[in-house]
Amino acid sequence: MISEDFKKAYQYFAGRCSKKELSEREVMVGLQKFQLKLSEKHKLINKLKKEKYIDHDRYAKAFTHDRFNFYKWGKLKIKQYLLIKGIEESLIDDALNLIDEDTYQALIKDLALKKKAQISIDDSFQAKQKICNALNTKGFEGELVFDTVESIFT
Repeated sequence: MISEDFKKAYQYFAGRCSKKELSEREVMVGLQKFQLKLSEKHKLINKLKKEKYIDHDRYAKAFTHDRFNFYKWGKLKIKQYLLIKGIEESLIDDALNLIDEDTYQALIKDLALKKKAQISIDDSFQAKQKICNALNTKGFEGELVFDTVESIFT
């Protein structure tokens, strides 16, 4: 027999998942406000997965697209956040592979040039260091950052 709380939780999360992509872990955290047993929580999540309200592949692709295009995050930061959200590494890698390499390189160069314009330091070593730190914080790969910064200072 399905409890009333189960029905309410299902309706709530079916509605939320149809409006916004949620990971299994996010749903599990959200289920804490409902009075459900652990077995009911797992049953609810399985039902949401079966009905495609929760789809980690779709979630990883949407998250990657949004964080790259709107927030200008690098692959390392995107991967870290997806791992925290409980997404499988193979799905993360598939989603990251959808980012066009030329676009990725152009974004790094654009961010580096913008940061260079903001910096009012005459010492090129310190300026390079500040730009590298900014790009590393955004989640771009160290070697790629270094090569890009070197190229804009030559």
